[in-house]
Amino acid sequence: MIRYQRLKKIPSARRLSTRSGSHSHRLLAFERFALVAFAVALLVLALNVKGTPAAQDNPSQSERPIAEARQTFENRCAGCHGLDGRGGERAPDIATSPKTQNRTDAGLTQIITNGIPTGGMPSFNSLDAPTIRSLVKYLRVLQGKSDAAAMPGNPATGKSLFYGSARCSGCHLAAGSGGFLGPDLSTYARRRPAEEIRDAITKPATLPGPGRNEVTVTPHNGQPMTGVLRNEDNFSLQLQSPDGAFHSVVKSDVASITRNPKPLMPTDYGTTLSASELNDLVSFLMSTAQQNKSGDDKLNNEPMDESE
Repeated sequence: MIRYQRLKKIPSARRLSTRSGSHSHRLLAFERFALVAFAVALLVLALNVKGTPAAQDNPSQSERPIAEARQTFENRCAGCHGLDGRGGERAPDIATSPKTQNRTDAGLTQIITNGIPTGGMPSFNSLDAPTIRSLVKYLRVLQGKSDAAAMPGNPATGKSLFYGSARCSGCHLAAGSGGFLGPDLSTYARRRPAEEIRDAITKPATLPGPGRNEVTVTPHNGQPMTGVLRNEDNFSLQLQSPDGAFHSVVKSDVASITRNPKPLMPTDYGTTLSASELNDLVSFLMSTAQQNKSGDDKLNNEPMDESE
């Protein structure tokens, strides 16, 4: 009888061992699942705080080009603060105002992110962290406090290039002297850092806008005229020749209009000018813009201060 009872206990012990092992496996699987779920939750949390001020201070996030920052400023901020940041009827001066200039980058970031509800400034927390950082950087350019506002070369040497071997003055005006076909560059560099000005010189084909291509108009009777198309409608066009003269032509008198797809500005400055010469040319444009800016300051020497 005793021997029979011992034999019955052995299978019972095996079943207990099997149940214990199964429970341990389930517990281990649950712990693994909990760790994975916790890791996923942390990842989602990190993505959700992308636009918060703490994330904006993270230098590991990608930076936006300064040209993109200028475009964002013109689209989002210039309507109230002006293209030069000097304010208008709807918002104060944020370029020359000492109060704004003395703010830290973190302080400006917080204002852009949260806005100033009592002052009528909306929140821009929909912008991601790199975009807001680039806006702060561009504001420093407008204030003249950024490293990007420093001249990379010699303005005097750049002036010699502009009116000499680089042939810029053949098309462009600068401080009242030069050609007529290209845009007036007297104030071009005012709100632009050196890197953007350099790109405009070496990559003119990427610049948008009319009047950047040469057009040849051939009348039924007469000599062809070459220049820049300034105005055009269904019945007439206006052409500006290299000497600065304007020519109005009725389209019914025109045999052909040939539009050169290449930009009027040379595209080889990146190879024909050395790096130091490009820096000198950029510095001349920046210096010219600063001189014109000083003249504007005399006309408006009482900038509005920022209200909060």
